[in-house]
Amino acid sequence: MNRRRFLRAAGSGFAVAGTGLAGCLSSFGGSLSSDDVPPPREAEVFEDVSINDGTMKIELDADPRVESRIDAVDQAPIVGLLVPVGTARAGSRSSSGSGSSGATGRGTGGYSSAPRGRHNWAIYGGHSNGSWRDDHDDEYDWYSAAIATLGVAYVGSNTAYRRRSPGPGPVNWDETWSDPDPGTTFEVDLATLSSGPRADADAGSEPVGNESDAESVPADETESAPEAKEGWYRVGTRLESPDGAVDFEWQAADFKLDRGATGDLSADEVWHVRPRL
Repeated sequence: MNRRRFLRAAGSGFAVAGTGLAGCLSSFGGSLSSDDVPPPREAEVFEDVSINDGTMKIELDADPRVESRIDAVDQAPIVGLLVPVGTARAGSRSSSGSGSSGATGRGTGGYSSAPRGRHNWAIYGGHSNGSWRDDHDDEYDWYSAAIATLGVAYVGSNTAYRRRSPGPGPVNWDETWSDPDPGTTFEVDLATLSSGPRADADAGSEPVGNESDAESVPADETESAPEAKEGWYRVGTRLESPDGAVDFEWQAADFKLDRGATGDLSADEVWHVRPRL
């Protein structure tokens, strides 16, 4: 008989149960089959996220919702929603297929073979989990959600990202917004995210050696506008119940941006990074 899991509504309690669970089967000791492991949860948070001329446009969903196994949610579950089921095992979110980071691990395949979710973005940690959903369909529901925090960050170059491969939790955000209204649209200049000291450190640049060196740079070069870097950018959301009583914790969408022949940045890979149900 299936038993529904009871999780503490407090953030610290759920963080232990939920954070870092979006990885592959190796994080569970390697002895479980894919049908024994719950899939990453589904959620509807973004209406769309697009990149154009160095600007990220984030359109929030007018009616955010999330899957959860938390019984403490003081609201009726949403019925009648269909959940897409993955058909392939996800691999690394980077172009490298080796190594692992924390509980996130690496599977076989890669971006092209990863199961797809909303917006056709790849699902990190997804696998053939149709049997799990069938076997546990009385243990989870869809619930209305509110976005408590929206964060945007430049995570780093492709090399730096492969080293960290962060899970669904928060990162060192460059910009955050508290309690954004559903349906709101935000526009973020990516150059402002990727031109700071942390971004320079990720890229491997070094500070100017001495004051005279800095003064020797022509004025028109020092005053030129910063340019958004290639690499990985994260848009994260911390979700909670509409009354604020239940913390659904963080999830994210990670974007690998490359510069094309025309010099414009475009998304080469986009991943849903979510905690498991």
